Amino acid sequence: MPTTRTAAPILVAILMILQVLYVGSYLVMVDPYLGGRSFAVESDGVRCQDGYWNGGDWAWRLFWPLEQIDRKVRPEAWDVFKTLITK
Repeated sequence: MPTTRTAAPILVAILMILQVLYVGSYLVMVDPYLGGRSFAVESDGVRCQDGYWNGGDWAWRLFWPLEQIDRKVRPEAWDVFKTLITK
């Protein structure tokens, strides 16, 4: 009696690991207290940051779906003015 193996469990495990890495890297890079936009002065001029510690424009594009979910789940972290007033 031959046994058949499928790649489904391996594929599911890989997809789950990718999701964990995606969410984990978002949580490491995001800084909601920047308020979504801030400006950093560097030697080559002033650049706009999009609420992430690193990555610039590509980070904003890559993590945009998670940021929208994060803004709904943790609105108090993203409301900079309310945070500044209460501290």
